[in-house]
Amino acid sequence: MQRIIALIGPTAVGKTDVSIKLAKRLDAEIVGCDAMQVYRRMPILTQQPSLKQRAEVGHHLIDCVEPSEAFSVGRYRRLALEAIEQIHARGKSVLLVGGTGLYLKALTDGLCEAPPADARLRERLWEAIRQEGSEAFHQRLQRVDPTAAAKVHPHDARRIVRALEVYELTGKALSSFWNQTNGGSLPVTAIGLNRDRTELYERINRRVERMIREEGVLEEAKQVLELPLSHTARQVHGLKFLEAYLKGERTLAETTRLWQQQVRQYARRQLTWFRAEPRIRWATIGSDETVEAVVERILKNFASQNFSMRASLSQ
Repeated sequence: MQRIIALIGPTAVGKTDVSIKLAKRLDAEIVGCDAMQVYRRMPILTQQPSLKQRAEVGHHLIDCVEPSEAFSVGRYRRLALEAIEQIHARGKSVLLVGGTGLYLKALTDGLCEAPPADARLRERLWEAIRQEGSEAFHQRLQRVDPTAAAKVHPHDARRIVRALEVYELTGKALSSFWNQTNGGSLPVTAIGLNRDRTELYERINRRVERMIREEGVLEEAKQVLELPLSHTARQVHGLKFLEAYLKGERTLAETTRLWQQQVRQYARRQLTWFRAEPRIRWATIGSDETVEAVVERILKNFASQNFSMRASLSQ
């Protein structure tokens, strides 16, 4: 099978700009690997590639699911495999781009044999979390599945719900299923992008400010909140803070600060997840390094390690 390249890393590190130029050099199409960028009607909230960027390089699994729909890792794997097969059939390479480690793992290692979602049970768990808060249910998860709890942040309601759902359905810890996988795996070479932590956090802060003051995220959030949203769509960063602001419950300054803090914490969790994966080859972006220089360095490193890549590295 043709090699698949994955460009991963924390939010705001600069994956999108690098991916466009890298895809052109590799004669590749991009398959999104992001749990929120799949959703329609929220391009600013999810920081999707622009329409211009999507016109330059073919994109898949971006802006393709209605916010009313729940989206799971199983569905992601199925759609991603279909897209990869179609891209390879056209004689092109595949560049996976995103920051959702679980989605990448589903492609590289297959899915665990845990039972499928139970809609009624899941709704009951979500309603209880809305009433009592995710921290209380994280404590519950610690009692029934301490291994899973150690890998899930107390504010990560979606993963807490899934772990408790599996336990209630089977009486077994979700972690007991992790080594039981199906569906096979893909030969993916993963490149991780990173920056100095202070610089990364500054980029996150500036991005949130730009979304609020320049990109029109307040109007987008207002329109999105009028829609019937799935639980997964509601997890998009910043939405709950923007909802409180639009209701007059928070100031814009408070909203900005809380949103920035949420995204910084998420970036830290992403890095923790990715650094636990020894197969990722890392490239730290310098503060003054251009996108072109980053791409050249990535291609040079591939060439020096004799990776099988379809594009000519001398282009």
